[in-house]
Amino acid sequence: MKFEIEDVDALARLGRINLNGKEMITPNLFPVVHPSRNIIAAQDLKTFGAQCLFTNAYIIYKNEKLKTQILQKGLHEYLNYDGIIATDSGAFQQYMYNKDSFDLDATTIERFQEDIGSDFPVILDIPVQLEDNYEIAKEKVNTTIERAKDNLSRRSRQDCYWFGPLHGGTHLDLLKESTIEMSKLDFGVYAIGGIVKAFLNYRFDLTTQMLLTVKKHIIPNTPIHMFGLGLPQYFSLAVACGCDLMDSAAYVLFAKENRYFTLSTGTKKLEELKEFPCHCPICVKYTPTELMKFEEDLRIQLIAKHNLYLSFSELKTIRQAIREGNLWELVEQRIRSHPNLVKATSLIKKNKPLFEVYEKIYKSHGRLYSSKESVDRPLIYRYEQKLLNNYRPPKEAQYFIVLPELDVKGKTSPTINKWLAEINNNDLIKREQIHLAFYSIIYGIIPYELIDSFPMGQYETSSTYNTNDGSYQNSIKTTKKFLAKFSTTYEKCGLLIPDFFQNQFEETRQFPENHPIHRLNNILKRVYNSNFSVFSQIKDILHFFKEK
Repeated sequence: MKFEIEDVDALARLGRINLNGKEMITPNLFPVVHPSRNIIAAQDLKTFGAQCLFTNAYIIYKNEKLKTQILQKGLHEYLNYDGIIATDSGAFQQYMYNKDSFDLDATTIERFQEDIGSDFPVILDIPVQLEDNYEIAKEKVNTTIERAKDNLSRRSRQDCYWFGPLHGGTHLDLLKESTIEMSKLDFGVYAIGGIVKAFLNYRFDLTTQMLLTVKKHIIPNTPIHMFGLGLPQYFSLAVACGCDLMDSAAYVLFAKENRYFTLSTGTKKLEELKEFPCHCPICVKYTPTELMKFEEDLRIQLIAKHNLYLSFSELKTIRQAIREGNLWELVEQRIRSHPNLVKATSLIKKNKPLFEVYEKIYKSHGRLYSSKESVDRPLIYRYEQKLLNNYRPPKEAQYFIVLPELDVKGKTSPTINKWLAEINNNDLIKREQIHLAFYSIIYGIIPYELIDSFPMGQYETSSTYNTNDGSYQNSIKTTKKFLAKFSTTYEKCGLLIPDFFQNQFEETRQFPENHPIHRLNNILKRVYNSNFSVFSQIKDILHFFKEK
């Protein structure tokens, strides 16, 4: 097996997995299919974009007739599917129905998966239930690790690349231990287990916390899989937090309950819809009323097909966003579909250093900051850290001018161009003695020499100002840290707050009274006392600097 990473964004990895002459791109979804009772035939999954599927070796093993057929033909031929096939050992049934005992031993079911030709077999693990106390969870984790070690010596085929399950449930220290110990063993994919019930209850904060725990401690050269992740509105956040692969039967299980996938409003009951908000082949051909009149099997099949179309469409959207460096923007759009997704996104704020390590140095497009979650992006955190730890003001600087950012940045603004010309050509103060900086509602203080650097010179944000806004509060906080470190560099400071300015369309606009730069007045006054003042024109700042 070969796992190549072609591009990254956030903790997401756009990559390719090659094994046994087959290829799949990541991030990707394994649709789960029943070995013999499929609403959608395995060979038809490719029409939706599926490059892989998941089925259950335990169900096959327990059915003697089915078992004999598949042993004779092989799994790929029996399913008539030439893509990548993963098989579960039956631990999922044990997990979902909370059985304490299992009527099959690890050696038998793991050997059986090899015998039927699975590309990605799963060892017989013991999933941790969300309600398990620490002692029970620890025992299950230890047993799974021991079985994983035993699996290494039992393997007989070189063309099987095993899933190594990671467990711990709500006990994150156990999940960390499981991740570290399993990373020492040779597995093709590491998979986070015991999370389906959390998904069913929309506990996205818990599943995201588990994913980030694994990402912090897993070896970096192997894909991370999430068992049972099938809700497309969560795909982008999970991928941004490091999920490479996922599997689910949700597309058909939800269809059996007449539940229809959407991205903007989550799942909807078919009977609630008057029109389909989708243009997949199913939604173009039928109306919700027509589907409600169909026989049950046909209705389930059609809803399941829509759910698959939407799921793979979202994965394509995510992969393209990774290529373009726009994954954060996509995540901020998708989380609006459910409050629990917004809640889960708050974990990014607590893990900024982890995300920053993987964030690209440069992207080909500017950034769009359009939600309150934007302030927690790794790029902003990186700028704050670099400004405080790596930046040094010009040695000749004696005077400090803080300018407001306007509707467009730097020299692209007609008004800022005039200000710069007036400063550069003045006869009162030597230009090298003046240090300019812009106040940004996103980044706080941006020294003039950095305004064309990525990402400070290439971003857009809304022009609404609110003192309770997170980005506003963060910008003030960053500005205070900058002043605490560098204020003694300057003898005097002037803050420019104009009465009017010209926007990018050469239209004269009144400068907003609620612009956050007004807040800097008191902050700078406390730092510089009488050596600071606010002005509406550049010429008055220069005369103030000239005064003894």
